Amino acid sequence: MGVGALRRPRPCLHLERRPSSFYWRRRVPEFFSKNASNRFFVFSLKTDVVREAEVLARRLTWLSSLAFDYSRGVANMETGLMERVLTELVRFEIAASDYARTIAPERTREEAQQALQREHALQATLRDALLLRNRDAAKEPVRAAAARLGVQVSEDNSDWVALAYEATRVLLDLSVERSQRDQGVFSAPSRFFEAAMKADAAPSMPAYRAEPSAIAVHAAPVAHMVAEPATATTSAPVSAPLNASEPIQPSPPKATKKASIKLSEAFARYGETRLEGKLGKEVDEVAVPAKGESYERNSFANLRSTARLLVDVIGDKDVSELKKSDFTDAFSVIQRAPTNHGKSPTETRSTREIIAAIDLEEQKNKARVHAQLKKAGASQGNIEAAEHQESIARLRVNTVYRHMQDTQRVLRYMIAHGYLTENFMKGVIWSKQELQRLEILQEDNSRKIWGDELPKLFRTPVFQGAITDIGDPMFWSPLISSHQGMREEEALQLRADDVASENGIDFFDIKVGAPWQRLKSKAATRRIPIHPNLIALGFLDFVAMRRREGEDRLFPHLTRGKTRKTLSENFTKDFTRYRKAHGVYDERIDFHSFRTQFNVEQIKARTDSELRHILMGHEMETVNLKHYGGDGHDLAYLQEIVQRVDIDVSMIQSPFVDSKKAKVSDLQATRKRLRVV
Repeated sequence: MGVGALRRPRPCLHLERRPSSFYWRRRVPEFFSKNASNRFFVFSLKTDVVREAEVLARRLTWLSSLAFDYSRGVANMETGLMERVLTELVRFEIAASDYARTIAPERTREEAQQALQREHALQATLRDALLLRNRDAAKEPVRAAAARLGVQVSEDNSDWVALAYEATRVLLDLSVERSQRDQGVFSAPSRFFEAAMKADAAPSMPAYRAEPSAIAVHAAPVAHMVAEPATATTSAPVSAPLNASEPIQPSPPKATKKASIKLSEAFARYGETRLEGKLGKEVDEVAVPAKGESYERNSFANLRSTARLLVDVIGDKDVSELKKSDFTDAFSVIQRAPTNHGKSPTETRSTREIIAAIDLEEQKNKARVHAQLKKAGASQGNIEAAEHQESIARLRVNTVYRHMQDTQRVLRYMIAHGYLTENFMKGVIWSKQELQRLEILQEDNSRKIWGDELPKLFRTPVFQGAITDIGDPMFWSPLISSHQGMREEEALQLRADDVASENGIDFFDIKVGAPWQRLKSKAATRRIPIHPNLIALGFLDFVAMRRREGEDRLFPHLTRGKTRKTLSENFTKDFTRYRKAHGVYDERIDFHSFRTQFNVEQIKARTDSELRHILMGHEMETVNLKHYGGDGHDLAYLQEIVQRVDIDVSMIQSPFVDSKKAKVSDLQATRKRLRVV
């Protein structure tokens, strides 16, 4: 495949054979046909020609996206950036071509020879480009991307020149490697062969003695992480055969050296330290059990997911064998992992295999949609929009950064305990500036407010009287959070005693009133007047019913999750299933969006930030609030502020609309409900 392909990128693929080159054309036939007059070399879409074209198309897309970032002036070639970008390009290309080769159908010897000739022609052209310092292989894809996006590409700086030159070299190396592998010539044995040989390996001579393992086996709190207990066995050197008449001399004492541990064990040890309530920064630290409990509840699951992912991508190497390149490569791969990675209990493929498969699936789907719309005469804008819909969601920038942070903490722990002397994440973990840049470039899939979706939710069955329990949390908790700005856990853990009245004003008394109640911070302790909408829907009747039943919690039948031990852990899953079942699901709208909705409603009502901080339980930022607190506002004034939240609940059927049916006998609550209505 000639470099002309690189010079003339087009959205659709068609290969035409000319005396010295192949190049892209704008049309996509259903299949290629052979024509002697114009010397077309044509193959079925299932042959390796199309597969190689798909690989090249992915390469152009990668370089185009990269160049677009540079064209916007948002990135500088800081230390490590070029290495990360080009390393990822190599790993991606090799993985994609290897996967395509494994699933390719049988081909004739003539077809194989033609494919090899095309690779050799491409290599010759790329070498010529390097000889002449010709960077057109990278320039044209940049210009095409810039034209589609309506930006001006700057090609007069040294960063771009260096990147374009190195990218051309990478394309040459990739072509050589592909042609070698295509002929069955590999630089290393199959990973399956290597694994089998390691498992079958046995010492050639018996050991004279074995030293006890220097690694302790860790118990329950971290046993379910990926760590395996490590062992260290040493043998005396074998010399000349021993004479039976000569006494056996004991081996001379060896200098003690800390045995190496596996990467998985490093994560396990760090996790165990954090669960004890230590920070894991120094060797001698005082354990604070409360901090350990907080870490287990809020962060331990994240550490385990990072451990599984990193060990899968890097391999469970000895810590002493790790290099910086291991982490550079690992995080270039992790960025390409799908968002649902690791969520299927039946998944057996490695992360690299998953990425190669979804990359190929994504490209095939985009090519299919492109061909269909092009044939139908759709505009370029609609074609690009349809192609975008076929993109498979990858890990969010903040998720990758969290994995980077956990990895760096573990490496620092290893340094503090003498297993490492260098922090390999230095230069790999994103700087704050780089993180902000990536967040800007990332497609906006951030959380949204419910907005117009809220009336749709209120028209689903549970809000239309189709409930068996008039205290169903699926009914009450969304209403509480959207009208009061409560966090999900705050709403679900409410006790009957958390609802009180003072001077005729009913309010939520948010506090830690029981050992199992949890608040995010000290600022979360607050009093919130109950919104009239909740009273009109019968919330006070509901509270009175729970008191008569002798129930401590308003939602006594909710269960806690196994990981975080919170009520919201299981309820979140139920809420997601409910929304999907009734057609009101949007991945950017979740339970927390009710709280966001409350904040937005207050902003629209021009409520100042101080009052919003108080009602939502945010940490205080201003000097006045930080040092004197927010208790200076009385309930009557806060009630006025809460009532600014304007949500239409007229379509909701109250469980207490029929007092006799609901067996309500609290006349005071009933009167308040009727008075509000």
